[in-house]
Amino acid sequence: MTTDELRKHFLLETLFRPDTLDLTYWEVDRTIVGSAVPLGEGIPLVAPAEYLAADFFLERRELGVLNIGGRGRVEAGGKSYAMDRLDALYVGRGTRDVAFHSDDAGNPARFFLVSYPAHAVHPAAHVPATAGRQVALGAPE
Repeated sequence: MTTDELRKHFLLETLFRPDTLDLTYWEVDRTIVGSAVPLGEGIPLVAPAEYLAADFFLERRELGVLNIGGRGRVEAGGKSYAMDRLDALYVGRGTRDVAFHSDDAGNPARFFLVSYPAHAVHPAAHVPATAGRQVALGAPE
């Protein structure tokens, strides 16, 4: 494919709009890719009827969250997870209520979301960016 063909078929141009939950259903492995950029009250994760035949988003799915913006938090299943820049969060199947929040609307959290069908229940897991092992590759120049 040419660059233009790749962009036409795979580029998601609606991600990271302020105060919006954007979700795109991709037929490859029934993937849902999206973003949430909360500014005010927070943004709930909802199950769009056109994507899912489910009462709630994670009824039969799992979710990966990566914060690429300012400080925020994810509330999932009655627990609150503080999310610094580059922190990751796994939210398992069966978690009913999920919402995204920013600590500062002037520097909002920018949550990148990836969801797949899940066939087992696993507990939520927060992974701070500081827990990762950094490997320097190459040189700036």
